[in-house]
Amino acid sequence: MKVALIFPPQGHFTQPYLSLPSLAAYLRVHGVERVEQFDESILAYDHFLSRARIERALAKVRAGDGLDALDQRDALRFSEMERYQTLSEIALLGDAVAAHIEEAKAVLRDRAQFYDYERYLWAGRTVEQALRIFSAEYAPTRLTPHGFVMRYSVERTSEILAAISDERENPFIEYFREHTLPRLKALDPDLIGISLTFPSQAIPTFTLARLIKEWKPSVHVTVGGGLLAYTADKLSKRPEVWEVIDSFIMLEGEGPLLRLCEELGSSRDLARVPNLIWRDGRGEVQHSEKRDPLDIKTLPTPDFDGLPLDKYFSPELVLPLAITRGCYWGKCVFCTLYTVIGPGYRGRAIEQTVDDMRKLTEKYKTKHFYLAIEDLPPNMAARLPQAILDAKLDIDWWCDARLEHEAFTQEVCGAMAASGCKRIAFGYESSSRRVLARMCKGTDPDRSMELVHRARNAGLSVTLYVMVGFPTETREEARATLRTILDNRSAIQEVSVRVFYLDETSEIFRRRQEFDIVEIYPDAQADLQVYYDFKTGSGMSRREARDAYLEFTRALRSHFPVFQNTNMLYHELKSHYFLYLAKWGTWERLVAEVLERGERASGGNKPRRRAELVRRALHFDRASIDQRLGAIDSATLRPRYQSDIVEEGDRARFDRELEPEFRSDANLVYDPSTGEVQCFSAAAALLLERCDGTRTVEQVVEIVPHAVRGDALRCVEDMRKARLFEEELRR
Repeated sequence: MKVALIFPPQGHFTQPYLSLPSLAAYLRVHGVERVEQFDESILAYDHFLSRARIERALAKVRAGDGLDALDQRDALRFSEMERYQTLSEIALLGDAVAAHIEEAKAVLRDRAQFYDYERYLWAGRTVEQALRIFSAEYAPTRLTPHGFVMRYSVERTSEILAAISDERENPFIEYFREHTLPRLKALDPDLIGISLTFPSQAIPTFTLARLIKEWKPSVHVTVGGGLLAYTADKLSKRPEVWEVIDSFIMLEGEGPLLRLCEELGSSRDLARVPNLIWRDGRGEVQHSEKRDPLDIKTLPTPDFDGLPLDKYFSPELVLPLAITRGCYWGKCVFCTLYTVIGPGYRGRAIEQTVDDMRKLTEKYKTKHFYLAIEDLPPNMAARLPQAILDAKLDIDWWCDARLEHEAFTQEVCGAMAASGCKRIAFGYESSSRRVLARMCKGTDPDRSMELVHRARNAGLSVTLYVMVGFPTETREEARATLRTILDNRSAIQEVSVRVFYLDETSEIFRRRQEFDIVEIYPDAQADLQVYYDFKTGSGMSRREARDAYLEFTRALRSHFPVFQNTNMLYHELKSHYFLYLAKWGTWERLVAEVLERGERASGGNKPRRRAELVRRALHFDRASIDQRLGAIDSATLRPRYQSDIVEEGDRARFDRELEPEFRSDANLVYDPSTGEVQCFSAAAALLLERCDGTRTVEQVVEIVPHAVRGDALRCVEDMRKARLFEEELRR
């Protein structure tokens, strides 16, 4: 039996995911002849982000409707603003990005360059710019470091199946055909298992399955993963799905996948495979016996052999490791973990966990671990750090945890830090006792904040998860949460905020009358709908919740170093943040030496613009366009929880209803050394032009009327802060 396990696009590109290594280890230990792992997500990123591929995308984009034609218009409608935003950036920096994309990837993979923060930021920006260029070839499709979306909704089976044949907008058809299929053909597997975990993977998964079936109809294609817990029953009702998929594995996959291998190699009686959905020879959909997942103590150490470990965009390998499955608390009314992971909570023995860490450290020459668990249980918080210290393991690690007021004493937090824990993320959610009680969180906000201070005092970097818009939550309660966070920001390094959404598998959905949810809005065409927009009889409206979220994000950018200015990219790639913490050892050193590094200033009072700056004159103000497009958020539109692409109907409505953008000359400026793009008005661009090293700042602005000269001075100062002048480091 030859098995191919595939992690399809799109997942984050900084580290491997745990699904395939867990399955591969179990199958290999139990004697399956050959098991190969294919991380097609990172391999696709690596291919798309190559010089040849970006140059090809540039050629295709430039052959279409161009920027010059738009610049001749008197005004731009909404849909034209979107194109103008993309095309103006490509015209400015496309060639430079294509020429340096391989260098940018090398920076992210090289220890010396990765930890050079200026180089790191340049590389991150270059990668994001390259992905925008690549996406423009398939517009409106969008591939980013954090997501993949098409105009096709992943909440509708018909649209998923339409997307898998759309050669114009689906970039993975070509990629799978030219790159993935040749590798699969070389293996010629009997069974192919695809891990479908995120909505962003839905269309790529079915795209790949269709191509596999066209190549080898006899191969058994099974799909497992967290997303199926929500959608498999619905998908199974569509006959077209069974043309490309042979079975779905529900819940955790180790036991069912091994049994599937055994049955395919012998009697082929799929009814003997637990937790399986398949279609029999009569065309009838069948569900096998449901069984609880395996005891996590019986599972082997994950096996990462065969994954392209040198391709991830990080200089040091961060390995995921699960020491528990499920949640020991299990009472939060918004949580749907049990739907994905199955019933019950299971923990691995402390001794096993330490042994796993030792084996993985020695085998893969890494000391960095992400504990991929819902929360660190109190007994493990008390015992695991000391076990790591007793084993003399030199490792760094981070995890999520519940705010257990009694368990995380100062002594426990200190032991965690001593054992290598660099970062801990807590589910804080709200500072309102009433809201927390409605959520069934079982925590006290004041005691939670005391715990946060203990963790910070021990040297841990603290992240808080916060939720706004929980049914009946008022705007004042949300603002009180924000005030509490800002008042305690000396103890908090990150805050991850999200707007509450209503999941049909959650407890709150079943009991929605108790939470004053008076109406939900199902989409009659969305046969895979999981998330619902809703209306409450009290508390914030959905629009107010979105406004509260935006208020949070503005405040975080103002007060937290991780979110400020150029540091936002750094924040978004979680493995990178962890590696920087591990490199600098403490949050204080990271802030002092990196995040709030020495200010760069022009030498003297005669600023000289940098010679390498690339400028392009535009006839529309890109800053205004960027602001207007950014204001079109999900509260303005019909709910699209799994896509940030504006739907065609909304785009047409905006073209009709929104005031167009009128002509206003501007300049777009690209700094190749930093990767930053700035937009200047015509007046500001003239000031930049006058900064040629021969004039003082006062002489630069003397062409401006006295009434606005103060504004002009501030504009030049902003240019200095943006490091557009020849610079010297000043500390």
